[in-house]
Amino acid sequence: MKLWLVLLHGLLVTVPASADAFSWGSSSSGWLLLAAAALFIIPATLAFLLFIFRVNRKLKAIVITGQRAAMMQQNRSRVLAMIVEQAPLVQVLDALVEGAEQMDPSASCTVLLLDDQGLLHVASAPHLPDEYNAAIDGLASGYGVGSCGTAAFLGQRVIVEDVRVHPYWQPYQALVDLAGIRSCWSEPIKNRQGKVLGTFAIYHKEVTVPSDQDIQLISESAALAEIVIERSHAIEALKRSEERHRLLADHATDVIWTMDLNGHFTYISPSAQKLTGFTVAELMQQQMLQLVTPDSYAQVKLQMKKAAKALQEGEAYPDYVGEVEQVCKDGRRVWSEVKISGMYDAEGAFVGILGVSRDLTERRKIEERMRYMAQHDTLTGLPNRTLFSDRLQKALQYAVRHKKALALMLLDLNKFKPVNDTHGHAVGDLLLQQVAERLQHAIRSSDTVARIGGDEFIILLPAVDEFHHAALVAEKIQHSIALPFDIHGLEIQISCSIGVACFPEDGETDLVLSKVADQRMYQQKAELAIQLETATDFFPVVE
Repeated sequence: MKLWLVLLHGLLVTVPASADAFSWGSSSSGWLLLAAAALFIIPATLAFLLFIFRVNRKLKAIVITGQRAAMMQQNRSRVLAMIVEQAPLVQVLDALVEGAEQMDPSASCTVLLLDDQGLLHVASAPHLPDEYNAAIDGLASGYGVGSCGTAAFLGQRVIVEDVRVHPYWQPYQALVDLAGIRSCWSEPIKNRQGKVLGTFAIYHKEVTVPSDQDIQLISESAALAEIVIERSHAIEALKRSEERHRLLADHATDVIWTMDLNGHFTYISPSAQKLTGFTVAELMQQQMLQLVTPDSYAQVKLQMKKAAKALQEGEAYPDYVGEVEQVCKDGRRVWSEVKISGMYDAEGAFVGILGVSRDLTERRKIEERMRYMAQHDTLTGLPNRTLFSDRLQKALQYAVRHKKALALMLLDLNKFKPVNDTHGHAVGDLLLQQVAERLQHAIRSSDTVARIGGDEFIILLPAVDEFHHAALVAEKIQHSIALPFDIHGLEIQISCSIGVACFPEDGETDLVLSKVADQRMYQQKAELAIQLETATDFFPVVE
């Protein structure tokens, strides 16, 4: 039986008896009491049921958001693994596109690459007709050239919700019919210098307005595509360098050197000066110990000992490939890949060592950026769920071992959706970035704040004495978030709800602590919702 019917039934049973007890003198008095009670209870009951419905809907949205975040992280990790394995560019881009399409099965995605002449070429479009892909391949970027051509030309995101009526697509209605598309959103793929490398686009067969999750998907996919493309360019450049090196010993990047049996250099190519700052004459006077860091020298020395033992036993000089950190003339340190092999004379006698050193600075930068991207949120730069989980596990292990306490806080922004609806996603993104900055200023350097999706954040306080101290930090954060934000002259005011869980009082595992913090956060949001509804009852808004 519905809750309001139960209450009404109770009134029907109890009110007449109460009326007799009071001896009001007429049967109509009981019915008046019943009506008055019903007017009070039924609206309250309906409001309560509406609140339960809203909470359930929010919880369902949280589960879906968590699933999307996990899938997005899985797709990103798969693409990054393919990059590390140096898979072909087309294969990696296909994996990126297919991962994005898994996030939204109703969408078809494409990656177009921009060449030096400003022409767009199809790199990956597995689920659009071949005739359509052939028609757009080689299309020149420019203003009004569909979604992708305009995005590549402007270097800005282009959202076209209905391609049949938008002026950018009027010259291409035949292609629209061919592909059966109605909506196309395109994000430019730009490198760190702001150069457009191509576009990442999402197509729908129906008129579609992008949601917050859609904007996040297209933005992160474009950012990941940039890593893929730049990595491919770096690998291709390295291959071309290796080809030229076979023809020219004094290549501008690689350094060729030889060493005698006593460990003295006998030849160093001129390219060494570009890498280290030392002239060839200066390098010839030095030994390996002076040119690399102590850790790298220990690595090289161990290899030399193994090589010497092999030679003593009549074996061939063992080839060696490793990465060493070199010391430059100005004090800088650069990483180089060193390949070492033995040199033999015409009679087959060992006469020295041949080495090739290759600058790994750019490759290391890309790899470090890949690692950073795999562990950080692309919008705010905060740690993502993966990095946060690792830090939480380490903090729990330390707390157990040393009998220390820690606190976990879940934070959700209030009134954030109206900002996106009213001012657009660009303003919403800038607001999230400013929120991230305020959160970082509100905690200690030893604490960690991460964005786990949308407008939700999670905070780790690895060293707290008691719940009261964590509550003070939460209060400090709420006060900071409540202050007005200035988004390019637009004043925006929001608030946040925070749930706090402490180890070991509230739980001893990350799952239990997260559940407790989540419950307390939504309890706080529920209390705020009740306060707002109560305030509306007493002070109704005049339209």
